[in-house]
Amino acid sequence: MRTLAILLRTNFLSLVGSYRKKSKTSIVITAIAMLLLVLFLVGSFAFIGGSSTLLLVKKDLGEYSIFLSIIISMVIALMFGVVNSTRDARGNDTDMLLSMPIPKSSIVLSKLLGMYLLDVVCSLVMLLPTYIILYVKDGQPGAMVARGILIAMLLPAIPLFVSLVVGAGIAYLKRTTKFGQMISSVVFILVWLLYMFSVTRMSSMAEDIDLTPAESVTRMKKFGPLYWFTEAIYRGNLKYFIFTLLLTLIPLAIAVVIHSRGLNAVNYHADHSKKARKYEANSVRVATLKMELRRYLSSTNYVMNTILGTLLLLVMAILVAVKGQGIINSVGASEIDVNGETKTFAEYMTGPMIATILAALMNFFAVMTITTTPSVSIEGKRLWISKTLPVETKFLLDAKIIVSLLIYQPISILSCIVMSIALRLGVMSCIMMILVTSVFQLLTSLIGLIFGLIYVRLDWTNDAQVVKSGIGIFFTLIVNFVLAIIALIVLIFTALTGHAWITYALCGAFFVVNAGLCVGAYAIITHYGVRKYESLNG
Repeated sequence: MRTLAILLRTNFLSLVGSYRKKSKTSIVITAIAMLLLVLFLVGSFAFIGGSSTLLLVKKDLGEYSIFLSIIISMVIALMFGVVNSTRDARGNDTDMLLSMPIPKSSIVLSKLLGMYLLDVVCSLVMLLPTYIILYVKDGQPGAMVARGILIAMLLPAIPLFVSLVVGAGIAYLKRTTKFGQMISSVVFILVWLLYMFSVTRMSSMAEDIDLTPAESVTRMKKFGPLYWFTEAIYRGNLKYFIFTLLLTLIPLAIAVVIHSRGLNAVNYHADHSKKARKYEANSVRVATLKMELRRYLSSTNYVMNTILGTLLLLVMAILVAVKGQGIINSVGASEIDVNGETKTFAEYMTGPMIATILAALMNFFAVMTITTTPSVSIEGKRLWISKTLPVETKFLLDAKIIVSLLIYQPISILSCIVMSIALRLGVMSCIMMILVTSVFQLLTSLIGLIFGLIYVRLDWTNDAQVVKSGIGIFFTLIVNFVLAIIALIVLIFTALTGHAWITYALCGAFFVVNAGLCVGAYAIITHYGVRKYESLNG
């Protein structure tokens, strides 16, 4: 037990240490910052679960509220599990531990227990408010709360099993193919999408549900095991309680076996020597861009911290496409006086007005998708490789800008088209929205690269130190958020003019001003930025 406690403490210190600046931030301060972040997430999850349960209890759907909370808690646990699994199955610290006189069982338990406890916290945070509200508002017995807490501590075994299977598959692909890290990043993005769509949908789902208790049971029965878990908690059905134990403890045992075998795995690389190889000559720009894309996709931390805005935008586009004109009608339900005539705000809003407001909101998503700030620092000690290539420095910096655009712009343009069709905004409004959002995202990417060059850091020991923190990241976010707020004020004022031609004219002026700022920022990069990059020593 003492060995296990030491290993758990070491894992925690390693996690905290990966998020702090080398020798500049104390472990205590970093741990407090992480704790505040966790409390914020905990509060968010608890609020979602509690508010949804209150709505469903009013509709006499208490059992269904448990069903929904179970789904969301498992999605959240799966998200955290896959994030862990997208890292290497055997890191250097694990290899070091295996070479020491430490029981292998302690190493396996320390790794799994850390992951399992995190999932248990997520599960309890999501489900406990649901149980308390059902106990206080719906008159459910205390035994239901006790059963719920017990099962909430068992349920994370399922997402843990799934995430370890995913991790084992990714570890195998990393050892045998050159696409393992890319697949890892794609899996992470898909799980993030599932998480954000589920969480954002839950509150509106609870509000929109119009079912009788009998109909809700019929719907839950379609989802088999999830219904069994709900019945075991809500009614204490012995048969379903036994099913719950089997469906959680068996995957947990399999998870231990998978992780143990993963620690015994022998690292090897696929032999491609007998396979025919095809060499293709690329232009300097294309080769440089491919190199930058590979560098971006090779770091899960890099991807997960710079793609949030793109994923949120995609979720927003999906919600608008699903709800269509109903969003405008619900948001603009309040009445206003227009030339002595009373209208709802939805009736007053024109296509250009709606497009302008959407563009103002999309600009905030662009601020969250900045890959350029850490793009120089992420090269670290390997910077000399880029500097010794027969490529102009300007091409290297251009590739960093293009990667930022590729991560966001295709989804942004597609979202503009989808939302324009769903809300019937018209072709001109769609084009205006694309131009306004595209030029703003280009400006934020250029500003990010400027700060990335000014506050470059190459002596990092963990890529999280340059992707998650740093003065460059801080200043980039501050400046770009200020620009997004200014753009919001300008565009909202433009929308409220109420005249299509004025809206188009002001949005055109906004585009021209931002394009001018882009030209200026790019000039700084091609002069100061090139000299700065060439002076760096990796």
